[in-house]
Amino acid sequence: MCLIRAKTRSSGRKKFQYETGRHSLKAGFELISAEHSLFGGGNPNGNYLVSLSESELAALQSLNRGSNLSINDIPAEVEVLNVNIELRPNSFGKRQNIYSVYLEDAFSVSNRLNLTFGLRYDYDNLSRSGARQGDFNNVAPRFSFNYKISPASVIRGGYGIFYEKIPYAVFSDALQQNTPDADYRRQLEQLVALGLLPADTDIEHITFEGNLSASPAGVTYLNAPTPESLQSLRAGVFSNERRILNPNGWDNPFTHQISLGYQYQIDKEHLFYLDLVHNRSHNLFRLRDLNAPAPFTSTEDDPVRTVAEADATRPVPIFGDFALINGEVANGVARNVIVSESEGESRYYAASFNLQKDKGDGKVSYRLIYTLSFLENNTEDINFRAQDANDYGEEWGPSINDRRHVINGIFNYYPVKNLSFSLAALLQSGQPINRIPDAALYGTTDLNGDGRSFGDAYVGNSDRQPGESRNNDRLPWSNTFDVRAMYQWPLGKGQFLELSADVFNVLNAENLSGYANNATQSNQIQVGPKSTGLLVRRNAAPPRQFQFGVRYLF
Repeated sequence: MCLIRAKTRSSGRKKFQYETGRHSLKAGFELISAEHSLFGGGNPNGNYLVSLSESELAALQSLNRGSNLSINDIPAEVEVLNVNIELRPNSFGKRQNIYSVYLEDAFSVSNRLNLTFGLRYDYDNLSRSGARQGDFNNVAPRFSFNYKISPASVIRGGYGIFYEKIPYAVFSDALQQNTPDADYRRQLEQLVALGLLPADTDIEHITFEGNLSASPAGVTYLNAPTPESLQSLRAGVFSNERRILNPNGWDNPFTHQISLGYQYQIDKEHLFYLDLVHNRSHNLFRLRDLNAPAPFTSTEDDPVRTVAEADATRPVPIFGDFALINGEVANGVARNVIVSESEGESRYYAASFNLQKDKGDGKVSYRLIYTLSFLENNTEDINFRAQDANDYGEEWGPSINDRRHVINGIFNYYPVKNLSFSLAALLQSGQPINRIPDAALYGTTDLNGDGRSFGDAYVGNSDRQPGESRNNDRLPWSNTFDVRAMYQWPLGKGQFLELSADVFNVLNAENLSGYANNATQSNQIQVGPKSTGLLVRRNAAPPRQFQFGVRYLF
């Protein structure tokens, strides 16, 4: 866990506009700068794992402290099994600077056709990472058009490339979980020799003295030595996972965005329009393990590979809590050597159909929207990693936020002046389910033995149920109907007293997807194969709710 603070933040922006004839020209530049300071790692005062005797436990229970239990309530003579002390309780970070320039020309070709041409350039200094230079080729052309087919119909569309900044968390993670100590450097040099890091990798550029914890022996309760006195232990600390800055640098994520739309004014009250959208994203962030074990496929006869078996197949083999590098023991190494790479992709397709009716002189208005969409990717977020041996080709699948069908409708009825009744309906097909192995059956969820420090099943990081691909199952459809009654009581001279009553989820439907939830308790994580149909309900959208309101308008 870490805390990131932007100590200072500044931005500068300048715009210029010039019009001549049928052209409207715009140009500008922008600088966004932020100084980050990170506090992370463990506890410099020590985190204690203790063992209480039966009498000590009984005495502690008799205090009846509950949530007010204090560290001082633990007896001083308790047996300490382990103490973990942060060796670098300092803040660190880097200033992120983003430079942008752009030029745009809005060209009115005729009274029926308008064209817009644009060009933008961005540079983010964090793209350098552990390389000698950053990503300087972020040139983004853009084009759009609007053509009036008839007085009642218009066709519109556009294409553009849009760049995003480097998420600071990617850089901060590479600093926080890094170390320049000798054994880790030797491990990185071995990875260079094996061709898993570029031959020209500068170890100085990719390492950093980040957070690291040590566990000294012989420490009594609440008497941990200071971090300063333990610095000699740092070089020999074995870690399950450490990171480096990318020696190739990072490319800024970017998206090709294509849209085409048609709009038709049926009459003065009815409007129909259709929008087609395709987005193709590149350079998305994900994690690569440079010291990954050999691939492993779980079968019925051989469902689990132990951590020791997996460690023996790594490029730099691990033996318990050390490695042998050129025949010499190296303690201060990492089982997994992780680097953030900007190699992920995603694809999004959508068609949105819209029909709306204004109230006009009648008593009814409505808006109906149906969206058919598909979002797939081979990375979900900056901490996504392939299930097995960096095989991202097997990771293509529906995104956790993919919803194929969304139907939305809003209906309003105005029976008399100042009184209205409304119905809002939202129907969505279910979000994907990630099927994970049953630990009760296999004895572990780490079937391939790669010993990950975390396995977030929500975004697909955990091992998956044998034979199942990522997110290949679906939750049931969700449906929500809300109703409202509202009356505005005239008080004279433009003043009203507004009375309203709302019922949300009026049918009290149990909706298992399509709402914000705690990822660790998501229904999108299910144990066992899809064929079982097993669906454990971990949470649900809100049940039927009532709301009453009074508002004074003047």
